[in-house]
Amino acid sequence: MARKPATLSMREAAALPLAVITAWEGLVDRAGVRAGQKVLVHGGAGGVGSVAVQVAAARGAEVFATASAARTPLVRRLGAVPIDYTSVPVERYVAEHTGGAGFDIVFDTVGGSVLDASFEAVRTYTGHVVSALGWGTHALAPLSFRAATYSGIFTLLPMLTGRGREHHGEILRGAAALVHEGKLRPLLDGTRCTLADVADAHRSVESGTADGKVVVDVEP
Repeated sequence: MARKPATLSMREAAALPLAVITAWEGLVDRAGVRAGQKVLVHGGAGGVGSVAVQVAAARGAEVFATASAARTPLVRRLGAVPIDYTSVPVERYVAEHTGGAGFDIVFDTVGGSVLDASFEAVRTYTGHVVSALGWGTHALAPLSFRAATYSGIFTLLPMLTGRGREHHGEILRGAAALVHEGKLRPLLDGTRCTLADVADAHRSVESGTADGKVVVDVEP
């Protein structure tokens, strides 16, 4: 547990824990993100992706993020160099932004073919791919040929096993400090939902049309 940052509303605070724990476990705990690295976040306008961009930037990394053309201005405001994944192939943005060397860390929040693309975008030898949605069947050859590494994230593990719960509190307190410093703010979708609109909220998330986290207001 951790105290709610005083500068966040209750709706903003409700949107932060799952996203920031996922981003923190991937970038900080698994990949050890640090200043001077180039980090690519897939899905930079999403709930987890938007937080990952800010966490990486707060730790001094140079951040790039994929998004649709309509969402590139939002990604830029979050502190990342936007990449329009609908029109720019992997080979091109790797060449343009890393000189062909690849990104030090690739954070996948989308899964599927995007995880495959992550294996092709990571730096040889020292690169690290992290995914919150590594649930499919994937060819590891592109990753192996780069002698790079991969980590999966399963944020619910401490809740299911009881191991590591204290660390979730540590992460939330670290995130609260970033909020206080003005380096982190959750991105909320503009649609307001109540319990009566839960089905619509799920459809918004599933369709990929939501910008950031969809918050459901539970009213007495």
